[in-house]
Amino acid sequence: MNKIMYVPAIGEQFNSVWNRGLSYNNFDLKFFTKNSHFQHESALQSVYYILNGVAKNKSSYKEMIGYPKDKILFTDSAGFQIATFKKQGKPCNISPLDSLRLQEKNADIAFNLDVPPTLGESVTLNEFNLALSQSVDNFNLFEKNRQNYQMKLLNVIHGETIEFLDLWYNKVKHFNFDGWAIGVKPPFDPMLQALGFMYLLEKGEVDKNSCYNIHFFGTSGKNVVPTIAYASQKVNKKIMISYDSSSYNIGSIYRTYYMPLDVGDSLSFGEKFKIKNPNITTLPCECPVCKQINKIEDLNTKDIYAGTLISLHNMYQYIYYNNIINSLISTQDKFTAYLEAMKINKSTLTSFEFIDYAIENNVEKAFRKYKTHFQQQVEQKKKQTNVWGF
Repeated sequence: MNKIMYVPAIGEQFNSVWNRGLSYNNFDLKFFTKNSHFQHESALQSVYYILNGVAKNKSSYKEMIGYPKDKILFTDSAGFQIATFKKQGKPCNISPLDSLRLQEKNADIAFNLDVPPTLGESVTLNEFNLALSQSVDNFNLFEKNRQNYQMKLLNVIHGETIEFLDLWYNKVKHFNFDGWAIGVKPPFDPMLQALGFMYLLEKGEVDKNSCYNIHFFGTSGKNVVPTIAYASQKVNKKIMISYDSSSYNIGSIYRTYYMPLDVGDSLSFGEKFKIKNPNITTLPCECPVCKQINKIEDLNTKDIYAGTLISLHNMYQYIYYNNIINSLISTQDKFTAYLEAMKINKSTLTSFEFIDYAIENNVEKAFRKYKTHFQQQVEQKKKQTNVWGF
């Protein structure tokens, strides 16, 4: 039975903290060494940040941050950053070959340089085809110029409808890569993530011997993770199924501290502490990070380590939730009861129905059956309200 893996995307503040060698109570403010509050099995870094100086004077990013050989480092191709900067009218000086070589130098698992057709908003057919054409050019370059075959290199699929998925898939299915990354938007919608996965499963891509990993881009919310876990049980072989996000980093950006497993409202530290929750004197959490904090005032200091501690606490909530889902998924009644207790969104439970219906019939029939839901999501612009909501 397959387990799913949460992959924390490394935020910029971590690079700054690690470069400066900051620590707290003899903990190194990482999440993968013996001196960390806890050790996690994986992480993701974008080649955009690697290229822009985080690994200066070092042979690799792994060397710079002291990343262990027995843990898995994903590197993102920077497709998202390139598309974002282009939309903002800003330059992003990363060539496809730069992206490939930097990933080959640093990654255990890497992604092809896709051009996302949408950053969350609806997209026209012409816009979709343009992004697809540019992506195919990049994929061709990656396949022909690849040198490091120890690194797993994943194909990428986009499309929020059967029509768009067919257009994309038929242009990229012939590439010889090691699995797939699903870039269906918006990432916070369980039904759309189920659609992307079931589409690849029906095409036989997930069960291929060459398929090492299926990865979901930019999602980790409590409503989507159960869908990923539920879908993972439909695979007939042992495979790595993973998903990533950096939204835990709201701790560093806004000093927002999430309650364990989203039970209750979040806490605020820093300048907002006296306004939002001035009477809090002890932390409502026993995670490995919170247990080592000397006094609550340490989270209100302006020093960068305070926000980093909150981010590590937030990250641990993802890991803890992932572990609970992995534990319960094998027992349907316990799994469902837990989700009900967590007040999971109705669309999550509907995604289970969609998955089962797609297997019993086919994905296109399932898409038509739940057409109203998909139409609503394609029209909805991307929103992110909190760490658990997307």
